[in-house]
Amino acid sequence: MKKNVKILISCHKPSDVLNDDVFTPIQVGCSVEGHSLIPGIWHDSEGDNISTLNPSYCELTAQYWAWKNLKLDYYGFCHYRRYFNLSGRTFREDSFGNIIEPYLTQNVTDRYCLHAEDVERAIEQCDVVVTTRKDLRKMPGRYRTPAQQFASGAFLHGEDYQLMLDIIDEKYPCYSNAAHQFSSGHYACFCNMFIMRADLFDRYCTWMFGVLKEFCGRRDMRMYSTEALRTPGHLSERLLNIYLLYLQQSEPDIRIREVQCVCIEHTEPQDFIYPLSAHKECVPVVFAANNGFVPIFSACLQSLLDHCSRESFYDLVLISKDLSEANRQKLTGMLKGRDNVSLRFFNPGKILACYDLKAHAHITQETYYRFLIQEIMPAYDKVLYLDCDLIICEDVAHLYATDLGGYMLGAVRDADFLGQIGGADPNAQRYIAEEFHMKNPAGYFQAGVLLLNEKKMREMYTLKQWLSFASHPYRFNDQDILNLQCEGHVMYLDMAWNLIHDMNHTRVSQVIAYAPADVQNAYRAAHAHPKIIHYAGGTKPWNVPGEDLAEYFWASLRRTPYYELVLSACAAGRDGNGRNMYKRLSAAVIKLFPVATRRRAFLDRIYIALIRK
Repeated sequence: MKKNVKILISCHKPSDVLNDDVFTPIQVGCSVEGHSLIPGIWHDSEGDNISTLNPSYCELTAQYWAWKNLKLDYYGFCHYRRYFNLSGRTFREDSFGNIIEPYLTQNVTDRYCLHAEDVERAIEQCDVVVTTRKDLRKMPGRYRTPAQQFASGAFLHGEDYQLMLDIIDEKYPCYSNAAHQFSSGHYACFCNMFIMRADLFDRYCTWMFGVLKEFCGRRDMRMYSTEALRTPGHLSERLLNIYLLYLQQSEPDIRIREVQCVCIEHTEPQDFIYPLSAHKECVPVVFAANNGFVPIFSACLQSLLDHCSRESFYDLVLISKDLSEANRQKLTGMLKGRDNVSLRFFNPGKILACYDLKAHAHITQETYYRFLIQEIMPAYDKVLYLDCDLIICEDVAHLYATDLGGYMLGAVRDADFLGQIGGADPNAQRYIAEEFHMKNPAGYFQAGVLLLNEKKMREMYTLKQWLSFASHPYRFNDQDILNLQCEGHVMYLDMAWNLIHDMNHTRVSQVIAYAPADVQNAYRAAHAHPKIIHYAGGTKPWNVPGEDLAEYFWASLRRTPYYELVLSACAAGRDGNGRNMYKRLSAAVIKLFPVATRRRAFLDRIYIALIRK
């Protein structure tokens, strides 16, 4: 017979959580001052409730609400970050006994059987489901007993645990034996997670809330810290263990099943990016960076802001998987006073969790994020994508205004690559001939600045297809993929819109010099009047201040919140104590393995072989 069961997921902020016929999110602390209601889920402030006690009772306010307001066969509870492993299989745990998963994906819900029918099967032949008991002596801290562990907790007070035991002895003596046996033992389950038969749950709540009410009546917590105020919540974890031990002692036939706890690292909800402004001159610009690269991106952002027009609205999006809240605030702070510029953030981690993206050398996985644009910005049919290692010298609205017609994208021919295959790099010629089967290599473009016809991109390939292409270890990653899949559908832009710098002051003389004459002429004209400077390659102004066109970078960075940070890191690098040795290393490589020599070709072959491992 189908059971009426609910597993309430306690949330205190908007989160990415399960939500189906069984798993049901509930917001806790709704009546606490300053809390706004999360729409579309249950709230612990409705009906008979103790929502105002959430600062002390934590997720127990959800348990109290369910106890008083729901009529179920089984009551279950977990958290927005923690779920049960109902699969029957055992998975690897961290030192605290948790299975760690980065995101709550479909693969995760399937792997750990987190579906309504799985819950039904889990309770078919048991009365209680609870997280696995752990040996405290083997966990961090190596505590011998639950009482010792509680007393050692940061901001907690050991005498509070003893007061709990005293209350049980005085008010609920039938639980005394289980309370003392648990407190002097070595095992405990944590997180206040369980699924419990209704009659057992009713008895548990009557007893547990009775103990806590008595505790709060006796203990003066007015001088407690924020964490210490949560003492009733901490004690309830121990009370659950005591109750389960009491059931085992008083009802030998009780059926208790222990399962692992699955902890989700990233639970921030992620919505697609839709236009904010109906302005007819809206310019969507997308960037991609990891948290460590934000100081460099700030210079790029500042240079864009310096050339914004009041006639346009700039909808900026930074795709980042690990962006810190501090960096979010600093970056958005740079837009202060600009009502025609918006900066939003998108975490791609959940989308990319199932893909193995190959990146190498100085190129990071973020390079593939441009493929996501067609999916995460569904209302935009044209988007400007910019790498973060560049400086903007002209209003990007002028570039965005380019009519792409039926082309998939607009881009600039890659003077460096064309020089390589023109004779500067025999290994690049071999790559073109044997592995990278582009029909017309002379049309190869640089992918750091792309005007994307997203409508056409969606028609040609799905996101899954784009990311499946990335599983192949191409020499230049996504740039090679785009050149292969978009060949014949590219509008070539003025090279000034993506001028690659003269890296090491040798790129022009040793590489671009081998490119076709028209490419060399275009490069010289662009270098004289750049619209976007792209520091593409292994050496950059922030680690080699004397690089070509470095003054543009430092002029922009100087007016950001990150100037001193980047400057100090650069100085440390020059002293040999810091982040890199690019200048010395690149000079040594060029000296020992000159471009267009057999030695250089041999080194390149070794490099390609290594990145494919």
